[in-house]
Amino acid sequence: MSFTFLHTADWQIGKPFRNFPERIAGRLESARLDAIDRLAEAAQRRGIRHVLVAGDVWDSEYAAAKVERQPLARMAKHPDVGFVLIPGNHDAARPGSVWTRLAARGLPGNVTPLVVPEPHNLTPGVVILPAPLMTRAPSRDPTAWIDGAATPAGALRIGLAHGSVQGFGSEDEGGEGLIDAARAKRAGLDYLALGDWHGTTRINARTWYSGTPEPDRFRDNEAGEVLAVTIGGAGAEPVVERIATGQFAWIAIQETLTEAADLDRLERRIRDCGTALDRCLLRLTLSGRLPAAELYRIETWSDALESETAYLDVDAAAVGIAGDAADPAVFGAAGELRMAAERLAAMAAGGDAAVAADAAAALRRLLAVLAEVREGGR
Repeated sequence: MSFTFLHTADWQIGKPFRNFPERIAGRLESARLDAIDRLAEAAQRRGIRHVLVAGDVWDSEYAAAKVERQPLARMAKHPDVGFVLIPGNHDAARPGSVWTRLAARGLPGNVTPLVVPEPHNLTPGVVILPAPLMTRAPSRDPTAWIDGAATPAGALRIGLAHGSVQGFGSEDEGGEGLIDAARAKRAGLDYLALGDWHGTTRINARTWYSGTPEPDRFRDNEAGEVLAVTIGGAGAEPVVERIATGQFAWIAIQETLTEAADLDRLERRIRDCGTALDRCLLRLTLSGRLPAAELYRIETWSDALESETAYLDVDAAAVGIAGDAADPAVFGAAGELRMAAERLAAMAAGGDAAVAADAAAALRRLLAVLAEVREGGR
């Protein structure tokens, strides 16, 4: 038989974004909920009726009542798609957790939580073998029980688990609770759907991390996808299709500046990223050296770019000044403006790193204000 389903994980509904302004934090929180609609719509377009969620549906097992209900309401909007959920390390099924309360409150008919490690008959000929987490840090491989799990002859065996794989995603190569990378082969699984790593990753032909459907950090790990998995018959390897679902792009760039034109080239690179700027979160780390006459461009360029982006963080502390920091051609040969520039330049060249960074930033801002005044007088 052939069976196709969506594999997703790490929704982390209710995840706070405390390091961002309130206006963007709210948009990021909403995007995580909207991702449920996007992946359900992706399933509907392909005629897929089952979505397997490999843990961390919520960001905390003790979420507020509103946060607990929000993903359920979104899933209920798509009654022709069934959602199978397991607890992960963020929302472990501990006593009094969200899973306990949901069982008492009731769930939409298309939502099935699996909080016990036992076979679940998803549909005729397809069995889910879940490894739900009962604690944030399990002391043993949660998938170990699957090796001896009996299923009907000829049935497809699909593992559903959450955690780090031995040799991947963890610095502790011999740590407790790591998932055996050979579990799919050892347990005779047709596919092992994993959660925990936030980027789409192939461990082997039958073992994948789907990653989170909505990026949530500045890491180039191919987040923002779900997987459409088709399992054929006669031991054939599964066919995995990667489907983009991310709304926001999180982009971190390090750039060395040698001339002001480098900023224009950097901007073209950003605009060519494939995502509209109002859905881009940018973290730019700049270094190098610019003449004082060009240094102000960092401030004016950043201000203009920030007006178009969802979020912009520019760290230009490592950008030094080439030549005379208090360039007479810029600040004049004498006067208070010249004296202020010389004082800031001396502080920027001083030994205290924090003071030097603040002084360099103040000098860049002074140059930007001076440029604005001069341009305004034209």
